[in-house]
Amino acid sequence: MKKEIMRLDRVTLMEGEVTLLDDLNLHIFEGEIMGLVCLNSNGQDALVNLLCQNVPIHYGYIYFEEQLVNSYRHSSMEPNRVAVIEEKSHMAEGLSVADNIFVLRRGFKKYLIAPRILRAQLSLFTQELDVQIDAGELAGNLTHFERCVAELLKAIISGAKLVVLRDISNFLGPADLIHFLKLLRHYAKEGLSFLYICNHHEETFRICDRVALMENGRVRKLLFREDFRDEIILHYALDFRHPLTPPVRPEQRNGMLKLRHLFTDHIHDMNCTIEEGECVVLLDSNSLVLNDLADLMTGDRFPQAGRILLDARDWCSNHEKLKHKVSFIRENPIQTMLFREMSYIDNLCFAMDWRCPTLWMSRRIKKSILLEYEPLIGKDIRAQDITHLSPYSLYSLIYYRVHLYHPKVVFLMQPFAGADMYLRHHLIHLINKLRERKITVVILAVSLSDSLFVADRLLMFEDGNLRKEYLRDEFHHLAFAPGQSLLHLSSEMANTDTSSLDSY
Repeated sequence: MKKEIMRLDRVTLMEGEVTLLDDLNLHIFEGEIMGLVCLNSNGQDALVNLLCQNVPIHYGYIYFEEQLVNSYRHSSMEPNRVAVIEEKSHMAEGLSVADNIFVLRRGFKKYLIAPRILRAQLSLFTQELDVQIDAGELAGNLTHFERCVAELLKAIISGAKLVVLRDISNFLGPADLIHFLKLLRHYAKEGLSFLYICNHHEETFRICDRVALMENGRVRKLLFREDFRDEIILHYALDFRHPLTPPVRPEQRNGMLKLRHLFTDHIHDMNCTIEEGECVVLLDSNSLVLNDLADLMTGDRFPQAGRILLDARDWCSNHEKLKHKVSFIRENPIQTMLFREMSYIDNLCFAMDWRCPTLWMSRRIKKSILLEYEPLIGKDIRAQDITHLSPYSLYSLIYYRVHLYHPKVVFLMQPFAGADMYLRHHLIHLINKLRERKITVVILAVSLSDSLFVADRLLMFEDGNLRKEYLRDEFHHLAFAPGQSLLHLSSEMANTDTSSLDSY
């Protein structure tokens, strides 16, 4: 009989008048990789916090290792032996890897620490896993993959029974994702349990033993391996298989943006051409190139060698004149690209004063913009306070700001990262609105997510070099048909066989 590690029985958790978890039932067994697909983001943070610590709940019971640890009658506030691995680091970045793994843990009581012994202990684990991590390296200098491995080892050393993984494909490149998933399967066989949280069922189908679909803080459906089929998911999710609007085909083939023999710290001899009006996905298998490319296109750095041509003009020597033709939408833009003290219309017009210097002194111009965009945005465009608006409305504000500004090219950094199903559907609609205005869209990504639904081409980069190119007509080789997933593409880029992930 399987040993139960964590059980949430009819758990209800409220914050004020908002129900975060609604009669939630969830069971996780020893040695299991349990998938949790969040159809929307409601309740996800509350669930993770509740797994880690026994905070007060309004109804239900929580069992850890088959012992009652929390209930509506009494909450001890004690932590559970649960670790979380997510984009945010949980390591002390100013300390070494060995110190983080062995010293910063509950129960460590030694007064004298021998670095040589710590290095030898870490070496036993890394050799077994066939990974290379310098025990003396500062945690803040690790790559995403190395940090995830270090946090996994820290969880094991500290005696964690359950490891929660949150959207790791948003920051691990395809090659690293394949490697890390093999580590999960290895430790699952050793008895460690995992809760794999993500927004895509295709991702969970290749690695998880069971998958729960959660919406509005309640598990709507529990899937076993024999149920891992797209047609079952479509009863609970939006259908992404067809674009919301037909893609806009580029009319010219002159090369609006050209990268020629480009070199930076992480980019090595990058060559590619992007046409006007295209939507191109640049997929970085190593999660190294994107930041360098973003810095190049914002003017924060210049290439060590090579050229960037925008509209047949050299980007470096004409940067001041050309910079207004390029826009950026960063990852999680509603936290970084909005001015909370400004009204909706002022936020919308923020970038337009370069094109229209009299904008802020002319009520007539602002009123004209309001009347033009109200049919697209809705009544929220008249909001004086944007702090109470929904994420969907705020994303509309950011994308329609670019739509109004009308640059030659917009770079989208991981646009679907962390977005739930409904928001991803909305983002596809917003990207297509940019394309209808013939704005070139370049998506910088470490995972495909839903990018193929709006893309004309996919360019795969590895170690800064263009490795493969797929046209839209070839996307069916990569699309999420039954039995396929992101891991197929990951294995292709990593030149790695995924059969070991299917052997259970």
